[in-house]
Amino acid sequence: PVEVRFRTRRLERCAGRLSAAVRAWGPEVGRRYIERVQLLQEIPGLEALYDIRTLGFHPLRGDRRGQFAIRLTGRMRLVIEAGPEDHSVTVVEVVDYHD
Repeated sequence: PVEVRFRTRRLERCAGRLSAAVRAWGPEVGRRYIERVQLLQEIPGLEALYDIRTLGFHPLRGDRRGQFAIRLTGRMRLVIEAGPEDHSVTVVEVVDYHD
């Protein structure tokens, strides 16, 4: 399984408490955030995310090179960074990076 780390304590707290996630991003994004973090904790490696088409998992470019995005809702994304050999990931932020 992949070890999941968090860039901030707030992201970690929201992953474990629905009320905190809903307060941070609203009911839909908050629920999806927790689901995606749980999924990350269960997969054998990041490559498996490419097979789940509804996630829209893809590498980012430009100043976000080395980061990956996972779809939460229409425009909201969960941004992660892969650790060495994809055995760990760091949850970086929840963002609408299209703005």
